[in-house]
Amino acid sequence: MASPSWLRNLSQAFKAHRLGRAGWYVELNRDRLRVVSAELPLRPGESSAQVHKRRAYSLSVPPGPATAAAALSEACAVFDAVVSGTWQWPDPEAAPPADDPCHLDPEHLERLIQQLRARLVGERMTAITWERTWLPFLHRLVVTAAEHHTRHDADLLTAYLKRWEANSRSRQMAHDRARSLWKEAGWHWLDELAPLRGNGKAAAHPEGVRAFRDQEIQLLRERIKKSAKLGPGDLLAWDILAVFGLRPQELIGLDVKSGAHGLPVAVVTRSKRSSKGATRPRQVPAVPPGGWPSDCYGLIQRWRVHGLPDWSQRASGPGGHMTQQLRRLQMPSDLTSYGLRHAFALRLGLDLGLHVRESAELMGHSPQVHLATYRRRLDGPSLQRKVQELVARRVERTHSGGRDSSSRTSIRLNP
Repeated sequence: MASPSWLRNLSQAFKAHRLGRAGWYVELNRDRLRVVSAELPLRPGESSAQVHKRRAYSLSVPPGPATAAAALSEACAVFDAVVSGTWQWPDPEAAPPADDPCHLDPEHLERLIQQLRARLVGERMTAITWERTWLPFLHRLVVTAAEHHTRHDADLLTAYLKRWEANSRSRQMAHDRARSLWKEAGWHWLDELAPLRGNGKAAAHPEGVRAFRDQEIQLLRERIKKSAKLGPGDLLAWDILAVFGLRPQELIGLDVKSGAHGLPVAVVTRSKRSSKGATRPRQVPAVPPGGWPSDCYGLIQRWRVHGLPDWSQRASGPGGHMTQQLRRLQMPSDLTSYGLRHAFALRLGLDLGLHVRESAELMGHSPQVHLATYRRRLDGPSLQRKVQELVARRVERTHSGGRDSSSRTSIRLNP
């Protein structure tokens, strides 16, 4: 079969660039253009006995008349580098350049993900954090690449980000994970993707956080007691989250003892590590929900008799296990195991009137985090009371002023 005219013209131009030097060819192999020559250096690991073997290097430019000029430029650059002794075979483990039409292939993205993991895990995060908060998003990117088969970054990333709800926190995380992957590869990140990232407020609860209400805590306790699959240890784990406001992960290594006046006290030894540091061990006195007895339904005695269930001590994550229990118990779908921690924070501020610094100390985070998370719920009631009091005073002054004015008028009319 005769070669297409654009390929013949490309070969002639390449020959002219070589000044007639023999042993070099540009050929079309399936859907790729290749430079073929025995002068190409040995590949890594190749025996020196094969030094005179013809080798082929695939160009990154796709074949066709529209790209023939770019293909000629790349072929000439390869020839010049080989002749000058500076050309090397690309590292098969390295990320392909952004102008490589195959750089978005799933296998290349998979290799990049492993490269990014090797750099982040151990230095900036734990393997568990990677598996939970990074890998699921990057896996979606690979799946999207396999489905769309696109060569354009914008098309792939747009389809990938639109898998999540607009302005959701999940889309923000997906955007940031993909940007880290592009940075790892040395590829240019597209500024036009910024609007797709959104503000992360789509799924924000109108009250700031979704906390368990007291009646929902009682409902949860009743359903756990009636469950055939959950036992006293499971109920104890939920009660501990409710009265101490712990993170589910802090059940690991927890101790509970009797404090002043016989009230339970939790001794938290589990640290939460992040880029900002690690939390310190702390002791948290029980602050039970409204209507609970002071001994929290015999919590100390239940701790000594039953203890916590085995699943609560696994580093793989008590939080996910507890959220699954909520789903099986048919609790409201917007409740998670963190909802008990939110309820505890609101009791500290609204019921006990503790200062933000005091509440943050008991909860094991900074005052800044406490304000950012709970300000709307903590400030809302006091703000409403303040406005109502000011309005009432204004109305009272208005009525008082009206009575004084009418009395003065009547005096003038009746001397």
